[in-house]
Amino acid sequence: MARISVHQLGAQLDMGSWLFRHLECNLGSGVWGLVGRNGCGKSKLIHLLSGEEDPSEGHITRVGELGCFSQLPSKLLSSELTVTQYLGLDEKIGALRAIENGSVDERDFATLEEDWEVEIKLLNLLKKLRLPESLETPCSLLSGGQLALLQLHKLFESDATILLLDEPTNHLDSVGRAWLADKLQHFEGCVVIVSHDRYLLEQCQGIYHLSSNGLDYFDGGYSLYHATRSAQLETLERKVERLGKEAKAIEKQAQLNLEKAQRREAQGVKLRKSGSQPKILLDGKAQKAQLARSAQQLNQNNQLDRVNKDLDVAKKQQEQLKSQKLYLNTNHSSKRATLVSVEECVLDFVDVPIANFKVAQGERWHIDGDNGTGKSLLLKALHGNHNHFKGSITLRHPTVYLDQHFGLLPESSTLIDALMDFCVGLTNSEAWLLLASIGFRRDAVHKRVSVLSGGEKMKLAMLMVSHRKDAPLLLLDEPDNHLDIDSKQILASALNQYQGAFMVVSHDKVFIDELGIANTINMQKSSELCLT
Repeated sequence: MARISVHQLGAQLDMGSWLFRHLECNLGSGVWGLVGRNGCGKSKLIHLLSGEEDPSEGHITRVGELGCFSQLPSKLLSSELTVTQYLGLDEKIGALRAIENGSVDERDFATLEEDWEVEIKLLNLLKKLRLPESLETPCSLLSGGQLALLQLHKLFESDATILLLDEPTNHLDSVGRAWLADKLQHFEGCVVIVSHDRYLLEQCQGIYHLSSNGLDYFDGGYSLYHATRSAQLETLERKVERLGKEAKAIEKQAQLNLEKAQRREAQGVKLRKSGSQPKILLDGKAQKAQLARSAQQLNQNNQLDRVNKDLDVAKKQQEQLKSQKLYLNTNHSSKRATLVSVEECVLDFVDVPIANFKVAQGERWHIDGDNGTGKSLLLKALHGNHNHFKGSITLRHPTVYLDQHFGLLPESSTLIDALMDFCVGLTNSEAWLLLASIGFRRDAVHKRVSVLSGGEKMKLAMLMVSHRKDAPLLLLDEPDNHLDIDSKQILASALNQYQGAFMVVSHDKVFIDELGIANTINMQKSSELCLT
């Protein structure tokens, strides 16, 4: 039976701080989700589970054959390996070709193993996976979604009984996601999935949440996970409120006790001056009062320390559960002017004619369609990045193109320089205040953009574009692709605040539903684009 056991696992960073420590879990057959905020160490944990890296402490036990999916298949992207070679069928195809050309070499027949339909089956597979129907297609020419499907197919057809999948749906369209869900449902081994795809996480029988506090387990799929976390947050909010009140009550009582002791001390001074009581008696009372006051003060300090420690722990736990917010500039013109018009447009390279449409200020558009239908090409054409199209695109307003890597951000610049360079006319003090509003306070404004996590880059990019005075038309090319669930919700909330217009490409149905989009462009091959 396939199994992974983790005992007291820890990963230490080069600077000496710990990414996580004391992780414990036992994973048997089934589909298990691994979630957490960007930068918490999910991919690091997958590398440890796979044996690609060694843990700083603890150990891992694996029972079964291991198979891994990487979200960045750099070897495939940089190699000249063909699809046939990647699937390990090149020798069979070569033997089949030799026999068709008249070879009687026994080695060719042995290699073919009487698999006379190997070419037909391979072409049918390529068609099913919606890959180019050519046996010589280099993997390096495939799109991100096509590469992901190819990798996943090979894993499911292998002898692996343990699958470690790191963001497998990042580049998959709705058809590819449904195919993966079906494969997972019928897989009999152990699967660990790092994902921010709420539909995929719904298929899990249990979800592990990784944070600086450790690894927390939630039974069931995403809906149960979300409900449980929400209930935990409510409980913590009540606890923080209760402990806060308790700390104030202790401090108030301490102040009252101090005032009472001061009054008694003043009364003792008066008695000494009057000489109405013997000095030895007054000294005894003063010493007794001092001892009582010291004991009381010690007790109160201990109480306050305990409550404050509990309060700090509760606040840290609350911070892990609490959704962040991003407040954007909403003071833009509400005029419904037409920003861009598209007429009789056909994109080069893809068989997708585009119907006429216009985008007005304040409108929200979703560009939907399968992988390879030209969604990104359309956005880049609207932005003016290329002219590989026939027909007319008339732009009457500035645009900002924002992809999943937030390419508009200057990686080598500091946060404050990036913001002020992009938003011309912004003062230094205004920039400091804006950056503080998204969590970058004091010296953090001098961080380089390159060191930010995906979620942090998203917040900075959205802050920048929302404070452009011209309220540009946002062209968003899968901006949610590498974001954790919290960051996706922050982005959705930010876009709902945005007063300008935007057009977005995304395969995450939940994310799109959160945007309240009224206009959809459905791009399908060999058929006219459909507006809804």
